[in-house]
Amino acid sequence: MSRFEFWAASLAPYDDAGRVDVSRVPEQAEHLRSIGVRGAFVNGTSGEFPFLTVDERMAILEAWASARPDGFALGVQVGGLPLEPTKELAAHAAGLGVDLISSVAPYYGQPSSVAHTVRWLAEVSAAASGVPFCYYQIPSMTGSTQRPSGILRAAAGEVPALSAVKFTDEDLMELDAIRRERPDIDVYFGRDELLPAALACGAESAIGSLYNALAPIGHAVVDAFDAGETAHAYDLHRPFRDIARVATGPGFVKELMNRLGPDVGPARGVWGPVSAEERAVIDALVPALREEIAAASERASAVSAA
Repeated sequence: MSRFEFWAASLAPYDDAGRVDVSRVPEQAEHLRSIGVRGAFVNGTSGEFPFLTVDERMAILEAWASARPDGFALGVQVGGLPLEPTKELAAHAAGLGVDLISSVAPYYGQPSSVAHTVRWLAEVSAAASGVPFCYYQIPSMTGSTQRPSGILRAAAGEVPALSAVKFTDEDLMELDAIRRERPDIDVYFGRDELLPAALACGAESAIGSLYNALAPIGHAVVDAFDAGETAHAYDLHRPFRDIARVATGPGFVKELMNRLGPDVGPARGVWGPVSAEERAVIDALVPALREEIAAASERASAVSAA
């Protein structure tokens, strides 16, 4: 297994009627552990937080806190709501002993200044009683134009528990700016399809939806990169880019991950279920992906045995 830390953006578990089904979480947790994932990031974008009630989000996190294997990290995204329920979710998560509490900035009309964003994040973090806090940057969903490097600069001293940023953004110059501005901050890279570029920028950890199944390939990419075989690393990474080229959204990715791991039901709301056309594309992807995952797992086993 590579030195790189992969976390999976965990998928919301539903039964056949679309109701939250936390009985599926233990299988999810064991599957992630078995494929070399370091931790689960719960109730994020892949966890469909916009379509979950506060009670559902709490129930899912409680199930993960109970089911996670020894040594398996657990983070949770609590944002996306008005401040008071967000703080309630943060306090609830802290009481469950999570390793990381994260939040997007408020959206549907971004805050009028970086200072307003930092003040909001500070209140959420304070509700979590000192648990390490992670700012979640995902402008493709939030529409935010505020630069995370500026937010992290302004948050110094204002958010004492701030220790990480989940950077789901294509702007690699901004990734570099974050690392220069706050070298004390851990950066979890969130664009799975750009992993080789992130490695070249010094990334050491990632949180992403595709690691629910493709973590063995991710480790193989990192191993090749670390060995100086950058062209080989890029070639090994091809399955991630193949998926990115045809994926239509989170519902597509969830259905694909269901085929490659535990089936936790189709996406809710406007993200699911997938159409017949999307299902046909997924059908075409799955055989080759299974072969790539198996090959990467075999290579890892051989290295471990050597």
